Amino acid sequence: MSILNGKTCPFCGKGHLQQGSQDQEYDYQGHTLLIAQPGIYCNQCEEAILEPEHLKATRIDLQEFRARIDGILGPREIRKIRKQIGLNQKEAATLFGGGKNAFSRYEQGELAPSKAISQLFKIFNNHPNLVKELN
Repeated sequence: MSILNGKTCPFCGKGHLQQGSQDQEYDYQGHTLLIAQPGIYCNQCEEAILEPEHLKATRIDLQEFRARIDGILGPREIRKIRKQIGLNQKEAATLFGGGKNAFSRYEQGELAPSKAISQLFKIFNNHPNLVKELN
């Protein structure tokens, strides 16, 4: 629980801060996603303080949303395919590039994979035996 819980709201000075979740609308390229965003909210003015753990809680869902619109694979699908073709994150980065932490960042929703990486993973999802040809 946050040390801010129960404190006076720094925005309006009247309400009190309460940890909870509120529906937030996210817009991306003309599409909208309604997501339950955890945070610390004022019970009067409804302003919010979003700490890193609150943002982390919705990061993968937001990246999945953007990925669907952009036509690339989302974090969950990248992870599923990587495991299915028998690679750990370091091996995937060695084969496909992007740096030593790239696949960790893709799978945590911190970074979207390039269209090329996404397309390769779609191919390897359908033809996992082709990965052996890269070694």
